[in-house]
Amino acid sequence: MDSGTDGERYVSGVRYKAAKKVTKKAVAVAKSLAYDRLYCRLRTKKGEKEVFKLARARERRQGI
Repeated sequence: MDSGTDGERYVSGVRYKAAKKVTKKAVAVAKSLAYDRLYCRLRTKKGEKEVFKLARARERRQGI
């Protein structure tokens, strides 16, 4: 199966790399914001209980 000329393949590769770079940046920003919100929540009185919930969930996921 032919996927186009060398020029088309090159352009597709460049577009793919650009899209991948933008996506990685967006994911990094989203993760950073999510962690910031989590840490703010954990600093509250109610958040102290969430620490134990997170630890329990992590243990279950690891099969401990």
